[in-house]
Amino acid sequence: MHDFNPFEPAVLHDRLTDTIITWSGEDAAAFRIHGVECEDGTIAWQGYIFDGWGNVLGG
Repeated sequence: MHDFNPFEPAVLHDRLTDTIITWSGEDAAAFRIHGVECEDGTIAWQGYIFDGWGNVLGG
């Protein structure tokens, strides 16, 4: 998650619910301010634990 750019569209995996979340980038500023990087490399933000991401364009 360290290389995730919240300003670009992506799909994120939420560990808590084992679901894929579509990320549009609209909340990028709040994500950068309030997201907490955990020791295991996940990011906790607004009740999610993001542990993986993918570029929606396949890049």
